[in-house]
Amino acid sequence: MADLLTPQLNEAQISIITGKTPDKYVKTRPGRGGKSFSYVEVGYVIDQLNKAFGLAWSWDIEDQRLGKTQLWVKGKLTIWFSPTFSISKSSFGGSAIKKDGVGNIIDVADDLKAASSDALKKAASMIGIAADVYFPQMDRLEEKEVPAEEAKQVFSAPPPKEEPKTDDLPF
Repeated sequence: MADLLTPQLNEAQISIITGKTPDKYVKTRPGRGGKSFSYVEVGYVIDQLNKAFGLAWSWDIEDQRLGKTQLWVKGKLTIWFSPTFSISKSSFGGSAIKKDGVGNIIDVADDLKAASSDALKKAASMIGIAADVYFPQMDRLEEKEVPAEEAKQVFSAPPPKEEPKTDDLPF
């Protein structure tokens, strides 16, 4: 992957986005099914984006939905390499709506920020930031060499656009 990015990224940037996440930034939390999940806090991700790209990145919320017990946001991370060239990664993040003891919503803005942070971490992992935390199985996969001609074809074809189905949500 680093070879494909080399024309646009310098060695320091590649090192930041593909480097191993320091253990002191990796946290764990209990998850569904009695499993334990590793994650990094959003501050670490923002710091890595700032170190790698300075002010040449943005995070935009493209959509959000509020249900009875959960909410989700769809955000887009864009990294600018020049005024006319950028890459973007979109992702979803969710959060439970926090309520007090009698069922009143405490602060939906905090829940939206949590969902946005979740989505930003996911999108940043798609370019390599903390990917070793979110995709530990990648260490065991064999790297495949991609011929230069094939790589050009990958970059020239836009991905198909697919909208999420909101009618099937349980809330």
